Amino acid sequence: MTPFEIVALAGAIAGLSMVLGGIWLVAKGAITMAATPHSDALSIEWKKQFRINTQVPGIAFFLVGLMFISVSLGFLKPPEVVPIEFEGQVKGVDEPVSIIVRPANWELPSNSSGQINGKVYPDFSFVVLLINAPGYEPFTTSIKVGAAGQRLARLGTLELRRKVKESDLEKKIAALPFSAPPAVANTPAFGVAQ
Repeated sequence: MTPFEIVALAGAIAGLSMVLGGIWLVAKGAITMAATPHSDALSIEWKKQFRINTQVPGIAFFLVGLMFISVSLGFLKPPEVVPIEFEGQVKGVDEPVSIIVRPANWELPSNSSGQINGKVYPDFSFVVLLINAPGYEPFTTSIKVGAAGQRLARLGTLELRRKVKESDLEKKIAALPFSAPPAVANTPAFGVAQ
């Protein structure tokens, strides 16, 4: 639980305790729900923008308590999904590079009868990258992603290994053992009707 969630939960608990405390004080007779004279009215004002004025002081416990609860529930909305940013370079590859990002392996336990029963708590603090380029061996690496606020994965400079080296390819390519026939001016061109 984050500190922000703890504070929001504490506000909700404080609001609930004010409402329950107000009910208890009304039941004990310490405060009444009867109207008081206008001169004894209870006023709450905040920055000249928000004002509550009541002649029934018992209502103030309930209103302030409900205000604490509603503000806390408003702050406890689910967080937005924070993207993960990747920063790095693939060195010495002229071809287009494809990068596949997936989470680390999440295993589900199963028993001998094939029944699957388990939970997965998604954890994106580690991701696995599969980097591919034509003519190069696939490269797989595990990257630690930063904390929830930054979510930056630094790849650094990566080098892919060639499947076949260029010098090996040059040795396998040989000149043709025959020469092409000379071009003759009066020979009909290909595709011309005869």
